[in-house]
Amino acid sequence: MSDSAATAGLLWDRWLPEQVKRLVAQALLGGFADARALAVWLAGVHDVGKATPAFACQVEPLAEKMRRAGLAMPTMRQFGEDRRMAPHGLAGQEILQDWLVRAHGWNPRRAAQFAVVVGGHHGVPPDAAQVMDVRAHPRLLRTPGESEALWAAVQTELLEACADDFGVRERLADWRSVRLPQTVQVVLSALVIMADWIASNRDLFPYGVDGTDGASARTDEERVLAAWEGLGLPGPWQAQEPTGTPEELFASRFALPDGARPHPVQRAAIDLARRMPGPGLMMIEAPMGRGKTEAALAVAEIFAARSGAGGCFFALPTMATGNAMFPRVLDWLERLPDAQGQRLTVGLVHSKAALNEEYQELRSRGRQQIAAVDMDGDAGIPRPGSEKREAPAGLVAHQWLSGRKKAMLS
Repeated sequence: MSDSAATAGLLWDRWLPEQVKRLVAQALLGGFADARALAVWLAGVHDVGKATPAFACQVEPLAEKMRRAGLAMPTMRQFGEDRRMAPHGLAGQEILQDWLVRAHGWNPRRAAQFAVVVGGHHGVPPDAAQVMDVRAHPRLLRTPGESEALWAAVQTELLEACADDFGVRERLADWRSVRLPQTVQVVLSALVIMADWIASNRDLFPYGVDGTDGASARTDEERVLAAWEGLGLPGPWQAQEPTGTPEELFASRFALPDGARPHPVQRAAIDLARRMPGPGLMMIEAPMGRGKTEAALAVAEIFAARSGAGGCFFALPTMATGNAMFPRVLDWLERLPDAQGQRLTVGLVHSKAALNEEYQELRSRGRQQIAAVDMDGDAGIPRPGSEKREAPAGLVAHQWLSGRKKAMLS
């Protein structure tokens, strides 16, 4: 089993909110079992596009070994700029879609709904023009001539093995009739991307080819458990829908002056949020000083509990306003009942966040070594004396959830 697939399974089991799992399960005939199997399988096959001439030619010593095995390919120089038309995500999308159509009788449009998750695993799904370009240059995926059939056989063998290893071969016939909503495609893409990021971290998944760190002797399950423990990723927010009157809610969430009462606009916002059949878009307009921020946070808590959202994003127009609002949001978070006894991750995501003292304090709380823990080879548990120190509950800025691409996950 690939590290990405096993990591996707752990993310599904231990990290993904139940409402998000339900969204995927509702689209599939086999419900939750199908949903998990599909997520793991897509994570397992997401890099099949690397088994192409356009990708393999990049490291000449390895490419030459493949040529000697019969997989002919031009050099990287001979490909020139054309090679860029087939990034391995797009190549993988085309190979997976072709395999589903050719080997399993899928309709091309239905196959594309699944294959696009592979195509977009670096963040952006390919557009129609990119797909047409790579189809107009088939030599990027399989070298024409005597080795074309061998390239196709290698790609097919990889996909067939994944279908068996990840237990989806017998589900493919039923999935042919599935209409996969775009919302589900987005969720699956996000899960595959996150699993790929984690599994690509060499500190979490050391190669251990010489056996000196014991990694090579571990089973796949032990490798992933060791990485998961070393990552120490806190779970998503699990908001509890607040009960009681607006007075009780505001008194428990915000440091109000003695005798203060919710403003009518705040009462109206809470009442409307509670009466809405599901989370939606609420716009709150009022003059300065009427408590729009507190009203919005209270509504966000209600919406998150109703929808199962794993977080809240507070957007402001400038770094200065973001810095000014940050401590107010922290105060609110620390008063949430679901924050008691748990670790919640927080991020300040503008470019000068490193200069913010409150954020730096949270980063120091969340600082940890991101590396696979030492595991017992027999039991698959941390060795005595090497257990990862349990981080204290509260708000942290987790080290792994930082940076331009991952900050939104915090």
